Amino acid sequence: MTVRITERDVAMLVKCAICRWLTTDDLKRLYFPEATLNAVQKRLRKLAEAGYLRSCREHPTAEAVHALGPKGKPLVEEKGIEVALQVEVPKQLEHLLGINEIRVAVETSAVEVVYFFSCQELTHLGWAYPLIPDAVFAVRAPGQRTFFVEYDRSTETLEQLVAKLQGYGQGVAEFPFEAVLVITERTRRLDVLARNLRCNGVSVTVLTSTMEEIREGGFFGVSFIELLGGRKRKVLEVPSLAGED
Repeated sequence: MTVRITERDVAMLVKCAICRWLTTDDLKRLYFPEATLNAVQKRLRKLAEAGYLRSCREHPTAEAVHALGPKGKPLVEEKGIEVALQVEVPKQLEHLLGINEIRVAVETSAVEVVYFFSCQELTHLGWAYPLIPDAVFAVRAPGQRTFFVEYDRSTETLEQLVAKLQGYGQGVAEFPFEAVLVITERTRRLDVLARNLRCNGVSVTVLTSTMEEIREGGFFGVSFIELLGGRKRKVLEVPSLAGED
């Protein structure tokens, strides 16, 4: 099957190579914001049938996920990006898709993004610290501001999460950052998490929100909760100038 490849298609293939797997909604928000879902699905299906994408669906009613296909590999490599084709869907797909949804929320905002790296990218970039976050990103607002991201699906124990948050105050001292953003699917254990952080002397700034709130309000529009202080603030709000809500 012959498909005319556009610049947008190439950009989309590059993003799939970087992110490994993206949902139809992710790709629509990034590259087809004005198109109908049906139009997006038709284009992705053509690219998959031609071998530029690899598309999978867990069951007939599930949303499709997309990775780089073999015919897309040389197009991405022309951009100087090393490519490893995805042989199979990873076991922890939901965690990967959550991190990628956070990336999309950051990158489709009106804020200038300096960089966004997932944990998989960091391991290939020579990340020198023992603690590997789910993601790290920096934005200009207007100066550069850096944040770590933890996507919590309650698959880790509370003790593991507390230990990781402790590590941000101890193991990445040479990598300045403003806060750790904990994005969760559920809020049930946040109160317990806050108590544990206080009991363990964790002083790093931890801001929390849910995926649902971010979907509704936008990454930089929604109010996060300062886990140790209990106040609400936007991610890019300047803490020293912030008043109480």
